[in-house]
Amino acid sequence: MIKVAYIDHTAKWSGGEVALFNILTNVGDHVEPLVILAEEGTLADRLRERGIDVRVVPLDERVRTRGRNALSPGIAGAALKLFNYGRKLAPLLREEKVACVHTNSLKSALYGTIAAKKAGVPLVWHIRDHIGPPYLKPIVAKSIRFMSRSLPNGVIANSNSTLNALELPKSKKTLVVYSAFAKAISDQQQTRSTGQSFNVLLVGRLAHWKGQHVLLEAAKSFKEDPRVNFWLAGDALFGEEAYKDQLLDQMQASGLKNVSMLGHVDDVQSLMASADLLVHTSITPEPFGQVIVEGMAAGLPVIASNEGGPVEIVVPGQTGMLIEPGKPDILAEAIRWMLEHPEERERMGQKGIQRVKERFVIENTVKDIVEYYQGLLSTV
Repeated sequence: MIKVAYIDHTAKWSGGEVALFNILTNVGDHVEPLVILAEEGTLADRLRERGIDVRVVPLDERVRTRGRNALSPGIAGAALKLFNYGRKLAPLLREEKVACVHTNSLKSALYGTIAAKKAGVPLVWHIRDHIGPPYLKPIVAKSIRFMSRSLPNGVIANSNSTLNALELPKSKKTLVVYSAFAKAISDQQQTRSTGQSFNVLLVGRLAHWKGQHVLLEAAKSFKEDPRVNFWLAGDALFGEEAYKDQLLDQMQASGLKNVSMLGHVDDVQSLMASADLLVHTSITPEPFGQVIVEGMAAGLPVIASNEGGPVEIVVPGQTGMLIEPGKPDILAEAIRWMLEHPEERERMGQKGIQRVKERFVIENTVKDIVEYYQGLLSTV
């Protein structure tokens, strides 16, 4: 059994943390996980409930919540605090005799590097973000690319799109492993609405780059159609409350009574069972698109942006549509096509279930990661 320290700067229940939870709760007897978090939160609670060893070593909140593009004069002080925090973790790694360190976020990659190097153990960066503009400022993206070539012993990416953006040399030991679906998948779709209503669902934290405002603009085209409802599931998590307020103002100004903002939803699968269509509206390249896989597993056809990870998930014309991001008119046209073609929607939903079973199940993910660890550790 390989003992691995998994390091993350946040315990919020967001995409990367959900993916980590799925890995750790399905890895079986192959890996003994030690999870080191910089704050208490939902991730810590749920891992403990599953009997996983979680240690919380608090990190200064001003550093922990500092934006990825923050290049203000305070950056030197924040960098020093991250350096010292990494040094603080090193004795724990040595004491627990971990075989390697696996970081789960960009911020934890920075201080995790300090901890791993000081403890003398191999380091794996798990990159779940698009390393490039507009998600990151050019200088920030360039710095991360440079560090990724030299600091970690290996790099795991959540899609080929994410890996390609890093521009790593072929000599770097890499792995693309998808954030897989970790629940039972039915062979049959849920019974959908019978024409009385058509429920369009968008799931994701409220953030400008996620493009909820694009869906609201598209929803204006359906204000006079009583069948069509738009559901936005998710909340502002990382200092994005101003964007949430913007969305509420947009809804009020446009008179969008056909839109419901549901906030955080624990049981997303039940919500998907009541929906007819899943939309994914990121306006910058989505690193992967875990919620797309979840929707397909529930038998939903998908409309998603034709950049980044969704291109590796959705098969146009078979499991859904890929459209140009940031274009409300194009999105509205795609939604209307789905509304008017129920038989094609049903066929897409069924093919989506099969594609998830073939490509995006957790058993494949954990198998690939364990083999990656074994190969990495045999060469360092």
